[in-house]
Amino acid sequence: MSNADELSTWLATIPPEWIGDCRATVFERARAAYESPPRQYHNWRHVEACVAQISSFTCEHPRTIFLALVFHDAIYIAGRSDNETRSAEVARSVLEADNSVSPADLGVIEAMINATSNHLAHANTTDRDLAVMLDIDLAILGASHSDYARYAQAIHDEYVPSATTDARFRVGRMQFLERALASPTLFITPEAAERWDAGARENVAWEMEQLRADR
Repeated sequence: MSNADELSTWLATIPPEWIGDCRATVFERARAAYESPPRQYHNWRHVEACVAQISSFTCEHPRTIFLALVFHDAIYIAGRSDNETRSAEVARSVLEADNSVSPADLGVIEAMINATSNHLAHANTTDRDLAVMLDIDLAILGASHSDYARYAQAIHDEYVPSATTDARFRVGRMQFLERALASPTLFITPEAAERWDAGARENVAWEMEQLRADR
């Protein structure tokens, strides 16, 4: 099945009100962005996995969350610090050209995408939709052990050797995991914390052990 056929099949599963007036080209351009450069984890499959979680949360504006998730990793180059900013710019460019999202909603979508640069910085947000979007983006942390292990390997493979050495990756990854584990909760919403926090802590602790063993 071609990418176009896969996209069409996927869009058919999305609630029509989330798509709204967006033309198919919006999603075609979004999906194409995830093809470059090749990614092991931050790819279109990650988008599909995130979108599948939206309906399991109570939120005020699921369409806004949906569109933010569709574009949140549109630009992803391992090691770059401006991926989120550039992804937000892609979202604005595509959605403005389509004229299917209000200026106010565009601003919200941009803010959501930019917030993914530092999930922990928004741990006390009172914005329910932002909290849901950020929790969904990190749902993989609380996945089954086998899924998490594949995710951890994929993150490694995105960075090594294209962006850094194996030794430097381990140092940076360990710092990220230590900060995550030190946080009172890895998730913002009560639902996500109940579903995923305990499993996520087990997964993170396991990965830290693996990183120490590989030194």
